[in-house]
Amino acid sequence: MKFDELRTMLASTPVVAPVTTRRSGDPVATPIWTMVIDGVPYLRSAFGPGSWWYRHIRAGRPVAFALGDGAIAERDRAAALALPRVPVAVAGVSGQDEVQDRIDAEILRKYAGAPQSSIDAMLSADARGCTLRIEPATT
Repeated sequence: MKFDELRTMLASTPVVAPVTTRRSGDPVATPIWTMVIDGVPYLRSAFGPGSWWYRHIRAGRPVAFALGDGAIAERDRAAALALPRVPVAVAGVSGQDEVQDRIDAEILRKYAGAPQSSIDAMLSADARGCTLRIEPATT
């Protein structure tokens, strides 16, 4: 799957599963939300910089997205790991970047039916400070 196809999946799928690696090298899939603004995919750590998947990515460990409904990772992480993956690169986005308000608006639109506590977490200053832009892998 090409990055363009992945971007379409990230825009249309409510829950996706990035696959990161533990220090041991073992892969782990985590169900999260993604937002696409003007064709650029973003993700946030709702739990701020302490989230382990976010720490894995910021430590420079490989990251990919499992292809398919990431909600499977909520029920069966092994099944999520069995899905094909697309490797990606990520770049940090400042909490003050002008795109942040547009990401907030997309969260409110895309996840309108989600629990308010989840939306509030994604709109928090901590989450905004842990926003990542998803880019094609450079390998």
